[in-house]
Amino acid sequence: MYLICLSGTIAVFYEEIERWEQPVAEEYLSYDKSIVEQSFNAYIKTKKHNESSEHLYIVFPNEVIPRLKFADDMSGWYVNADGKMGRESIDDWTELLKGLHNNLHLPISFGYLFVSAIGALFCGLIFSGFLSHPSIFKDAFKWRTKSSQRINQTDIHNRLSVWGAPFHLMIAITGTFYGFILLFMIVFSQSIDDLDQQQVMDQVYPAEPKLENQTGEIKVAIALTEIEQLTPDGQLLFMIIHDANTEQRFMEFFVQQPGRLIYSENYRFDIAGNYLGKSGFSDGHIAKQIAYSVYRIHFGHFAGYATKIIYFVLGLALTVISVSGINIWLAKRKYKDKINLLWSAFVWGTPIALSVSAITQVIFHIESINIFWGLVVGCSLAGLKQQNEIIIRRNYQLLTAVSLFVLLAGFSIKYGEFSLNNSSLTISIPLLICAAYFLYKGLTRKILSTQGQQESQEKIT
Repeated sequence: MYLICLSGTIAVFYEEIERWEQPVAEEYLSYDKSIVEQSFNAYIKTKKHNESSEHLYIVFPNEVIPRLKFADDMSGWYVNADGKMGRESIDDWTELLKGLHNNLHLPISFGYLFVSAIGALFCGLIFSGFLSHPSIFKDAFKWRTKSSQRINQTDIHNRLSVWGAPFHLMIAITGTFYGFILLFMIVFSQSIDDLDQQQVMDQVYPAEPKLENQTGEIKVAIALTEIEQLTPDGQLLFMIIHDANTEQRFMEFFVQQPGRLIYSENYRFDIAGNYLGKSGFSDGHIAKQIAYSVYRIHFGHFAGYATKIIYFVLGLALTVISVSGINIWLAKRKYKDKINLLWSAFVWGTPIALSVSAITQVIFHIESINIFWGLVVGCSLAGLKQQNEIIIRRNYQLLTAVSLFVLLAGFSIKYGEFSLNNSSLTISIPLLICAAYFLYKGLTRKILSTQGQQESQEKIT
């Protein structure tokens, strides 16, 4: 739960992080439809994409990522305003972060179910927490900072739980939805005679059109002109060519609707630009509209940048709750053993793993999932060599600060003047603040650790 909460808190800004990873790409908001069509067909002919890919994409510029991108299922390229191919799209660390949150880097089918099961357990924890603390609202502002560790951690845990309860429950429910929706549909279809899984799926996600002989160039410009008439106020997100390596391929445009929580309304066209219909997420059955609104609600991608800030703060509180809950259990045991050391090292070692994996992935483009998990395990086990949780926290905070400073220095050296543009500073400045915070906490912890060492040097059983 700690890993899911921490990664989800950071992943609120995954669009900004993706933009930060490749600061050299040319940026613009307006584009010529004919140039997009011409350059996309040239992209297909020059085989910059993987020919075995089942999907091809055009990602359109928006306020968060003002870049045009062509991609397949494995890689992508940014496109300059004149239609020429620009820099390669680099978002591997962003994908590492999203994969950690969505499925803990486990195989997709199992990982989503596992993470969703944790979301379901989290719902139970929220309700049981309120039932087991009858005075939780009465004590909503009680924070005994000078009391014992157990009381202090209990107050932190309970106060943050009360203040953020609506947010926590919403995150738990929407997170559970992702992995279990397919399972729900299977169970529902089997409970009704003469109804199969595909029929249930088609009620929420419309079936693909039956097309043949879809060859020749992709008439993107014609489709874009039609979309402007269908939804003049919509924000075009991206286009997918489904079944891209077959003659049954077709275009699907995802267009975000103003004032709506649904992720998008989807408009389908054949390769010649003939309109085939829309998915009905904006005006279909209420269940369909709800199902397609979960994503933006879960990640806070609505109502502008301020919503992301709120989600980040509340997500950080949720991360603290997940840690303090274990801290309370450990403090109640009245003794300390290797579990205390292992837990402290795991909690404070994870930020080290994230920052070092960012160095290896962003600066050196080394596949870093194994590096991340290796550091998580390594830092956890290294904590067993210590006899003091305070020392673990201090050392790991200092190591996190150092690794973040190295990341920023490497980023500046690698990208030079581009490291000072808006796309870079949006992430680099918060990273610098985090590095300074960890450095300050680590240095002050060094002073306090001498005072607390005598108390903490209990025999490790």
